[in-house]
Amino acid sequence: MLGYGHQSFVLPFLRHVGGRMATAEEILANTTQPMVLSGPKSMPPLHAKKHGLDWYYIDTGYIGNGITKAWFRVTKNAHQNIGPVIDRRDARLQRLQLDTTRYARGNRIMIVPPDDKICTVFGIRSSQTWLDEVLPRIQRLTDREIVIRSRPASRHVRQTSNRFVDALQDDVNAVVVLNSNCAVESVMHGIPVVCLGESAAHPLAGDIEQIDSLPDLDQGEIWRWLRHLSYCQFTKKEMQFGICWRILNES
Repeated sequence: MLGYGHQSFVLPFLRHVGGRMATAEEILANTTQPMVLSGPKSMPPLHAKKHGLDWYYIDTGYIGNGITKAWFRVTKNAHQNIGPVIDRRDARLQRLQLDTTRYARGNRIMIVPPDDKICTVFGIRSSQTWLDEVLPRIQRLTDREIVIRSRPASRHVRQTSNRFVDALQDDVNAVVVLNSNCAVESVMHGIPVVCLGESAAHPLAGDIEQIDSLPDLDQGEIWRWLRHLSYCQFTKKEMQFGICWRILNES
C-alpha cells in the first residue's frame, strides 16, 4: 500500500498494513496498489477511481477532539463516511464523554461556507463562489434572517474564544454547509442541517427546499448515528495495531 499526504496521519495506518510513503509521481504512476491518503488533494482519489483502486482517507475526527487532535476519521473510497448508519454498541461513544446538550432552536439560518482548499476537491472555484450561489437560493426559500459563519483560521481560536457551538446557540434554527464538520456538531446538539456536499451528517440532513421549516431531529436517531460515527474514527494507536483496519473492512 502507498501513502501520500500528512505523514503524521498516514504513517500509523501504514505501519499496520506494511505500506510506505510515496511521492506524488509514484502515486500518479500507480495502477495496482491501494492507497492511504490525507489532506484535501483532488488528484490521488481521482486517479484511484480511474484505475479501480481502493483508497483510504484520513483526516480530523468527527467527534471528541479538543485543541489537541486525538481522533482521526478514516474512510474507505470516500472523503467522509456518508452512511448507511450501522447499529453499534455504545462503548466507544461513551469513551468520548461528549456534551450532547440539546439546544433550543431559534429563528436564524446559519450558512457555513467551505474553505477554499475544500472547494478545489469539489471543483468549486472558491468559498465566495459557493456562497454567491447558495445565498440567493436560500433567500428565495425563506424570509428568516441569514447569518454567515466563516471558520476562524486558528484551531486554538476555534476551540476557545470563537467556538462554533457558542454561535450555534445564538438564535439558530438550521445550518447549511457543504461538508463542514460543523454539520456534525449541529446535529449532535439537535439543530437541523442541510448538507450540499459529502458529509458525515448526511444520514440526518434535511432538504434545502425545506430550509424554512425543517422538522426537529429525533433524539434516538441522533444517538444511533453518534454510535455509528464512533466506529468511523480512530486513535493513531488503533490504526497502528489494526483495530481501524478490522472495523473498516469487516463484512
